Amino acid sequence: MKKRIIALLVAGIVAGLGVMPVTAAEMEQVMDSAASNEKMPNEEMSNEEMSNEEMPNEEMPNEQDSNKQGSGEETSNEEVSNEETPNEEAAAIVIPKGNLVDVDVIDLSLHAETIGDFTPVYVYENPFKGKDTSKGAIIEFYANPTWEVHVLGTIFAINGSGEYDGKLYFTPGSYLGFNSAEFGGFFDANLFNYNIVTDYIKDGALIRIELMPEGFAVYADNVLCYDQTILNNPEAADGDFTADSDFSGVLTWLSGAEALYFGYGSWWNTVSDCANIELSHISFRLPDGTVLMDKLQADKDLVESLGGSVETTIAETQQTELKLADVNVEIFDIDSVMYEGSSVFPLMAAAVTVVVLGSLITIILVCRPRTYE
Repeated sequence: MKKRIIALLVAGIVAGLGVMPVTAAEMEQVMDSAASNEKMPNEEMSNEEMSNEEMPNEEMPNEQDSNKQGSGEETSNEEVSNEETPNEEAAAIVIPKGNLVDVDVIDLSLHAETIGDFTPVYVYENPFKGKDTSKGAIIEFYANPTWEVHVLGTIFAINGSGEYDGKLYFTPGSYLGFNSAEFGGFFDANLFNYNIVTDYIKDGALIRIELMPEGFAVYADNVLCYDQTILNNPEAADGDFTADSDFSGVLTWLSGAEALYFGYGSWWNTVSDCANIELSHISFRLPDGTVLMDKLQADKDLVESLGGSVETTIAETQQTELKLADVNVEIFDIDSVMYEGSSVFPLMAAAVTVVVLGSLITIILVCRPRTYE
């Protein structure tokens, strides 16, 4: 019995030893297969990823090339034009419409800022834009100072951009300036070392600026202040222009500039340089008498938000019209009017007669001799 048990154990051990190598081999194959299965997806993914990463890089140039060969040139032109358009629009001067109302007087010192640069309050389209200014232009206004004179402030300024980049302006210090590199350069008239030369506005004056192909002239209350000959005086002017220069380029620029400002638009738009001026009686016209602008307007909402008022100006205008209407009385001939009625002369004569007779009787009675007993 024991021998049988031992024989069975030996046979089982031998059989087990024969199976183990096979099982180990199979296990190695299974492990290798599993490893190969794990590696294959990674390799395939790698290939796919590589193809996906390389294909766009290889195909995109081809698509761009095809776009350039076909409609690509048009697209390129469109892209260039699209890139240039925003720059042109950014360079253009924006003229807000606002709630404009007619006024007689505007305060050029009105602004919201207390330090630094301030923003414009009175902005309009340049009245000379698109007009034939080849023979000249006239700008007229009444300036009434309200406080200290800031020589570098701005009463009016015409600004251009892009092809017509430049400025034309006049300041509370009676300084006339122009600057446009493409239209002759610049000149500063009645200015020396950024200081006032002569104040022609003083306590208030009607200023008239005449621009002509041969030069310019500035008048105060119809009296000539200075003309282009001032440019030959280095202690009263500066610039590229002289008295003998051709000023037709200034007039050409004037017809292309976009914007007109009051109280803003020169090189010095800081609070410390604001124009302490009340502006009225404006007139922008051509030498032949054609009036292009002679009414002042202001943005009612903006002015009132800054503490100003346009209602007062309107009310004063209406009162002025009423006063003018009151004094406009027609003179007539009183003898031409026919009256009907009875005269009071007979009654007055009778009354006077009675009074006179009564007075005489009284005197006689008083003066008559009296006898007393």
